[in-house]
Amino acid sequence: MYVCDIVYIKGNPKSGSPKQHEQIDKTILSLIKSYTYEIIESNESNKNHLDKIPKAKVYIGFSRGSRYLNKLNKKALKISIGGIGGPDIYIFINKGDKILLGDLSADSMQAHFIISEEDKVKIKLLISEFINS
Repeated sequence: MYVCDIVYIKGNPKSGSPKQHEQIDKTILSLIKSYTYEIIESNESNKNHLDKIPKAKVYIGFSRGSRYLNKLNKKALKISIGGIGGPDIYIFINKGDKILLGDLSADSMQAHFIISEEDKVKIKLLISEFINS
């Protein structure tokens, strides 16, 4: 039994500015607003508290939030935005985002918090097709 359609696991609030986090959260929420969803903060490690992450059809992890995706329901749709990938995880990284390569420059950091228009369409389609199938 699912608690909601989508669980969004936020990124590390200490990485980037509050304005950047507000921007990415607003973007992700605009992609999922027509579904039921829950938001999981990433202030502390959720690795030992996976049982506290609600059961959902779709999991979206931003940056650090994506590290939990491999440990969640294998039948769920898993989307990583600006984070790590893995088997059965759809990963979306902005072309200018080089954070995972160690580039912490201002340009790379800014790109880390932006989802391209093309990727927004792909993400919405993935979610819609998965939930409605």
